[in-house]
Amino acid sequence: MTAGPGAPPAPGGTEAEIGIVGSYGDVGAAAAAWLRDAGAGRLRLGGRDAARAESQAKELGGARALRVDAADPAALARFCAGCDIVVNCAGPARVIGTRVAAAAHAAGAAYVDAAGDDPLHAALGALSWSRPAVVSAGMMPGLSGLLPRLLADPLVPGSGGRTLEAYVGGRDTFTVAAALDYLGASGAGYGAARAAWRDGRRVAGALGTRTGVRLPRFPDRVTAVPYLSTETERLAARLELDRVDWWSAFPGEHVVAALSRGAAGDEAALRAAADGLRAAAELDCFGHDRYQLMVFGLSDGARTRTLALRAVGAGALSGTTAGLAALAVAGGLVGPGVHHLADVLDPRWAVDLLRGSRAVTALEVFDGDPDEADEEGTI
Repeated sequence: MTAGPGAPPAPGGTEAEIGIVGSYGDVGAAAAAWLRDAGAGRLRLGGRDAARAESQAKELGGARALRVDAADPAALARFCAGCDIVVNCAGPARVIGTRVAAAAHAAGAAYVDAAGDDPLHAALGALSWSRPAVVSAGMMPGLSGLLPRLLADPLVPGSGGRTLEAYVGGRDTFTVAAALDYLGASGAGYGAARAAWRDGRRVAGALGTRTGVRLPRFPDRVTAVPYLSTETERLAARLELDRVDWWSAFPGEHVVAALSRGAAGDEAALRAAADGLRAAAELDCFGHDRYQLMVFGLSDGARTRTLALRAVGAGALSGTTAGLAALAVAGGLVGPGVHHLADVLDPRWAVDLLRGSRAVTALEVFDGDPDEADEEGTI
């Protein structure tokens, strides 16, 4: 069951016990703060460092802290026991896998994962869920598949020449866990560089990298790298799109150089590459404000609708998105079984709540191309 436009879940008013694994990391801290502000339920905060979890619980007020290590099945079982919803914000996702989800399932709790995509969805699908399990509940995948759905409603269904142009990126830092997941995304089956969507299918090598270009809403010249994710493929099929060009945007030179070196090799080589990517991102951010931008332009040939979102960072935006998913689950607006976030949340409701969040500094939805401005920026 999805949230319908006539019955959006409202913040507050639930008595759910919501446990957050990895609660004091970049993503977990944002999820915890958003859920506290929304009054979504009672919070149980957990991580390997009990002192940090206790400090976070005191800062948020009314939350309970409990030490938990995602590598310890017994500790996970204790943490999940009594939770109505377990939100996994621990990483890297490639290491965590289904560990937290399995513990939540055994405890009879609903589950939200800020990461994961098709492989995690398939793995969780092997379990019989009497409660909801929502994966891909972050910035990307997650919002990247949800927000363009908002633009499709006013356009003519099934019209020819339906196209999506997307630009996602910014100046931002990486944690080591986030860097590991980013470097491993293509190898994990999340998508392919240089690919694009053409007439109902993925076309490999359809686009090439562009350097020193100006993209709509981006304050800097960027390196634009084409990328087609499996989430975008699902979106393109759902919206009956004929063409999708998706660009990852990198304003600085150091991250681009780090990514060009790749991450082939054993685990030690991957760790070294992740450390290099994290350091490169710090250099690109030095002396600049951090930001993430998501800009989407969806056209039916006669009309174009644009959504432009600016956030303080990917971690904050991913955590807020995981919080949105937990609130929807707590409100009974997601049915049993395994779901991708982009498929089950109401995009209009999500945008309304994102506008008032700490993570988002600007959000516009308007008629016109992405490089045009809208005075009011309203839906």
